[in-house]
Amino acid sequence: MPGSIPMGASTPPCPSHHFSSSSVLAKRTIGFALYALIPLALLHYLLSLPPTLPPPPATAAPSTSHQANSSAAASPPEPSAAARCDYSDGEWVRTTAAPRYNGTSCGETIKAGQNCEAHGRPDTGYIYWRWRPRRCALPPFDPAEFLRLVRGRHVAFVGDSLARNQYESLVCLLSSAFPAQLIRGAGGGDGDGDGDELRKFRRWSFPSHNATVSVFWSPFLVNGTERPKARPAAAGALYHNRIYLDQPDERWAAEVPGIDVVVLSAGQWYLNPALFYDRGAVVGCHLCPASGQPSSNETGFFGAFRLAVRNALREVVDRVASSSPDRRRRPKLAVVTTFSPAHFEGEWDSPTSCARTEPYARGEREPVYMDEEMRRAGTEEAAAARGAAGLDVEALEVTRLAAMRPDGHPGLYTRAFPLAGGAKERMPNDCVHWCLPGPIDTWNEILLQVVKRWADSVDAGAASAAP
Repeated sequence: MPGSIPMGASTPPCPSHHFSSSSVLAKRTIGFALYALIPLALLHYLLSLPPTLPPPPATAAPSTSHQANSSAAASPPEPSAAARCDYSDGEWVRTTAAPRYNGTSCGETIKAGQNCEAHGRPDTGYIYWRWRPRRCALPPFDPAEFLRLVRGRHVAFVGDSLARNQYESLVCLLSSAFPAQLIRGAGGGDGDGDGDELRKFRRWSFPSHNATVSVFWSPFLVNGTERPKARPAAAGALYHNRIYLDQPDERWAAEVPGIDVVVLSAGQWYLNPALFYDRGAVVGCHLCPASGQPSSNETGFFGAFRLAVRNALREVVDRVASSSPDRRRRPKLAVVTTFSPAHFEGEWDSPTSCARTEPYARGEREPVYMDEEMRRAGTEEAAAARGAAGLDVEALEVTRLAAMRPDGHPGLYTRAFPLAGGAKERMPNDCVHWCLPGPIDTWNEILLQVVKRWADSVDAGAASAAP
């Protein structure tokens, strides 16, 4: 065996409309906490365990109402053009401003399961909140500004269905002001990432700016084999994803030379049962079978996920370098969107599994250990990958602000008009993805600022190099 993966907490797979074994989550809460404390029993696999999770930063006591947050807090100062901002530290405040699009104007782009308006969600309060960072401003999304920055460039989202969720948000935001043309994936249905190949690899163009926005389905970021929807009939048969941590996913990696801005976004699929491979051998397992299988050494998924992010970034670095060995290569940007938490409360198919209608106030909800470890994997690996010639690498930290929005998921409305025939004892919920429009539009407001900082630095460098 080439090595082993550092032990991480073993939690049940995330319950969503395409993640199974959902009801186990609540039953393993105590076991999850114990796993987090078990000392390493295996050798490290190419990397050390992440350092001990630091205590969360001190926060002010939660305010008594969100409306008070909105009206009483002072407006933060505008940052300078080159300033960096910790967008992850802030609060959700009410706004009267309507979204740039809705479920009708962008209905052909939005996956039906996230089109909460079209599916009859009766409350609309979830769309009237804005994220306000504590120490700087976050301007509303400006389609003209984003397209100006990526004129003549290709922006690609790579990852799981949350990557697609963010991608569709961006397309809707941009097409609210500029015409868009679907140039790949036309005729695709409304697949959720498990069946519709066309929807997994869509591409839109914005002719006004010669800009392109694509999505690539890659739920593990590296090469992998997804387990089938149906469990095997044979008793004791493996029902695990197979993830090849040392192999690139060529479906997106082969196209890196033609991509200018790549946004990597994954994590939820690592919560499912999986076997991890390196150089053809099993090196770890999450939610392992008890015995008699290739590996019964439970390693959890933290180390495997971290390694996948690392290797995906390394693949971008290597392909950028090999495609343009000249130092005058066109600069590129890689962005890691950090882990987006789910908000299941109780059983995944309870009618009230994610029925909240307002965000958490600042300090109202303690950070969850798993969410923080997944967040750190993204931010730390992005930081470690910086410095490659011709490539900037940034983390898009959304974990903490996403954790405060239990109201922003489709919930029951992942299906059209679910209560038309009355409430049932068991009703599927989606408490993983985000309604469109909804909180995930904020991810792209932050992405705009990240792209702006990168593009401005590229332009400044080009100007200083000009004779």
